Amino acid sequence: MVNNNNMENLNLKLGTAKIDITPKHPIPLAGFAHRQGNFEDVIHPLHARILLFKQTEADGTRQNVLIVSADLIWWGSERIPVLKERLQREFGFTFSSMLFHATHNHSGPQTSGRFTPSLGPLDFRYVVEALEERIIDGVRSALQNLESVRIDRGTGYCGFSINRRKVVEGEMTMAPNPDGPSDPEVTVLRFVRETGSTKALLVHYACHATTTGDNFVSSEFPGIAMDYLEDKIGGTTVAAYLQGYCGDVRPALIRDGAFYRGDDQEVCRLGQTLGDEVLRVMQSQMEALQTSRIISQTLTVDLPLQNLPTRSELKTKSAEGGIYAEWAEILMKHPERIHSSVPLEMTWVHLAEGLSLLTANAEMVVSYGLFIKDKFARRILPVGYTNGMIGYVPTARQIDEGGYESKDSVLYFGQPAPFDPLVEERICTEIQRLAERKDETCR
Repeated sequence: MVNNNNMENLNLKLGTAKIDITPKHPIPLAGFAHRQGNFEDVIHPLHARILLFKQTEADGTRQNVLIVSADLIWWGSERIPVLKERLQREFGFTFSSMLFHATHNHSGPQTSGRFTPSLGPLDFRYVVEALEERIIDGVRSALQNLESVRIDRGTGYCGFSINRRKVVEGEMTMAPNPDGPSDPEVTVLRFVRETGSTKALLVHYACHATTTGDNFVSSEFPGIAMDYLEDKIGGTTVAAYLQGYCGDVRPALIRDGAFYRGDDQEVCRLGQTLGDEVLRVMQSQMEALQTSRIISQTLTVDLPLQNLPTRSELKTKSAEGGIYAEWAEILMKHPERIHSSVPLEMTWVHLAEGLSLLTANAEMVVSYGLFIKDKFARRILPVGYTNGMIGYVPTARQIDEGGYESKDSVLYFGQPAPFDPLVEERICTEIQRLAERKDETCR
């Protein structure tokens, strides 16, 4: 922990920005194979919300952390290094201090060219011109309104998420499973100016943003909730969403025992439900967190795969058509992707006493998030969909069970093979090691 004698020297400043990243011309949306062609209309604009933290100690030492939360399905792994290098050159950020987070919105554009066309084709012009250039502008804007803040923390409950893995007639299917794990906890982080007003919010929750599959641009329930909070609080407050580890959790829209996709009315209902819970938490007794040195570290965990396909096997699959052909053609075109392991990148960011984020460039299933919360008494919040995307990361049990998250999704993400069950042990071991290093670093 930081020495209390130096606490007065650890003033935390925060700059914010909210920028429009809505596509300016019709392009395909990402996330659902059933959609065809370009989007039909814009129902709710897309935004990226920027929180830029700066801290200067008495000896002149400076730390900073940049959090960008965007109404996107994910950030493309191939573009993150390019964007980080530019921000490093222009603003001096270190690579580990930049978090590009996506709310996992399935009603926005594709941002990666690494996956099968069924997940949505990439419009490169959108990524470079409408997204990355706007982010740079937003960072410049955030630097112009830095203010000293303190951090309050509160916890609530939102019950519209449910596990989506269920064995039906001996097969693992995507069906409502109220007995499966989920995480209904809502964590609210309020950044308070010296005047007592709210400069920004971070809202952490874990649920797929897949309320609707309509072919319209929408910020889905996370974006609706953040817009709602900004409107209710007023002023220049920026409310940003942090998506938890929700790989096997989705909205509980259930009819006759099966999931259904809702429309915009359902999207708005869920968004307001989450927003109202955040407002309730803010009106309750929130905990003021003690100032601490902000720190960021990144680690990479190599996740082993099962048996890799041969070129002959890929040619056979290519002839089958459909998603198997898309998968096989990606790997034949990019044989460098046929490796025995996949790198999982996790970034730990420490913001205050008892408050850290642990991000992953993957769709981590909820059990990993519950492990982190339980292991560290909720001092660390698990945040997925950050700094790129490798695909789903299931548990050892889920790998044995099969199903979409552990087997079928491999095809859509162009992964050469399913994960080996050893991945769970490796991830949990590295998280434990990180925690031990963290305790030393924070002293």
